[in-house]
Amino acid sequence: MKTWNNEALDRDAVRAAKRRAVIKQAAIEFRQRGYHATSMDDIAAALNVSKAALYRYVKSKDEVLFECFMQSNEIAGDALRRANAMQGTGADKLELFLVEFITDYLDSNVAGGAMIEIDALLPDQRLEVVRGRDKVTQEIRMLVDAGIRDGSIADENPRLMILAFMGTVNWVPSWFSPDGEYSSREIAEKISRILLNGLRSRT
Repeated sequence: MKTWNNEALDRDAVRAAKRRAVIKQAAIEFRQRGYHATSMDDIAAALNVSKAALYRYVKSKDEVLFECFMQSNEIAGDALRRANAMQGTGADKLELFLVEFITDYLDSNVAGGAMIEIDALLPDQRLEVVRGRDKVTQEIRMLVDAGIRDGSIADENPRLMILAFMGTVNWVPSWFSPDGEYSSREIAEKISRILLNGLRSRT
């Protein structure tokens, strides 16, 4: 029985790995072609598998996009936990969050500009994504509010600040190239520094 269980686990692990590969490649195709211009045929061709084989792991293009959004929320949650665990000002924690989030966001091959295509999701998918995104935004707001209180972040409208810097961050995968001048970590550090320079209190 133990052997059978192990074999079942191995099959599940293989299936999960293949599904992750499909989602990763689909994200790359979305980023390069645009969500609406990418077909399931394009994704299958990029993976060198049949369309029928692709449907064993994902049912539709919107399911792939949904997984990209959910992965983005998960990456943000992990980055927030690391930021909240550090000692420092609100600005210090926000900068660490941005560095960690951007680095992991780029390394995960999340779908770049397709990440604005939230209206392409089914209603129940959109609801779940928005619920997760709202939770992330609330936690980022707590970092910004803490920075305003401790004087490390300028006393401006927190909502507008979050919309501005997260809007910038969400577009980074659209132009980032792993073969470019900077690594994902270097890009994350430079962008975070630029953004925080605009947010820090001048007093």
